[in-house]
Amino acid sequence: MVLNAYLFLAVFLSYFLKGITGFGNTLVMAPLFSFVVPNRITTPIDLLMSVPTNAYLAWRERKAIKPGIVIPLSLMLLAGVIPGTFLLKTGDDRLLKGFLGLVVIGIGIELLTRKAGRNASRKGNPVLLAAVGILSGILAGLYGISAPLIAYISRTTENRSAFRANICCVFFIDNIFRLAYYMIAGILTKAILLKFLLLSPAVALGLYAGIKVDKRLREDTVKKAMVCLLIVSGAVLFINNVLIR
Repeated sequence: MVLNAYLFLAVFLSYFLKGITGFGNTLVMAPLFSFVVPNRITTPIDLLMSVPTNAYLAWRERKAIKPGIVIPLSLMLLAGVIPGTFLLKTGDDRLLKGFLGLVVIGIGIELLTRKAGRNASRKGNPVLLAAVGILSGILAGLYGISAPLIAYISRTTENRSAFRANICCVFFIDNIFRLAYYMIAGILTKAILLKFLLLSPAVALGLYAGIKVDKRLREDTVKKAMVCLLIVSGAVLFINNVLIR
């Protein structure tokens, strides 16, 4: 009962942030879940939750979707999903969690040091786009996290609406591909489906609450709170799974 309450709260917080920013659910949910459940359970549960939420947010902001951003990034992202999923199925869980801790700390530092509006409308470099897409795909296959993709799109879109539209559209394409691949790979089990159904009300409640406060809450306040949570949880994950044996 206590475990389920903790997971429910973690999911609510994760999708509350997604309702505000268009991303952040996996960045928060993955490290919080990793304290109590294996990564092989966390990633597919988050995937099942992400499919409807990304579809809804992409549709809600559909007028700002740019095929020139979405199509090439989606192709590169999918190319990296297969090796990432292979590592998810075969890798050592302690090492995966330790590496996740480092990834989360890096994301937190990048968000903390980023200047508002920096290079917001810069055109994408093809080589950088390919590297970002493939690395994001590997991280998505492993953890459901596409952090480099988030940073890249934030620098190549002009405003908040365009960012949410394009990031959620790319995520949705990735979600559909990974859903099929996870089913073929035998990663989606009956236990994961049952856990998803148990926690799905937290997704709806968190997303609804986030959308409602989107226009009232200062985004920089949410960002600072999320960054602090990311850095602390990432550090604890790395210490517990790598430094302490």
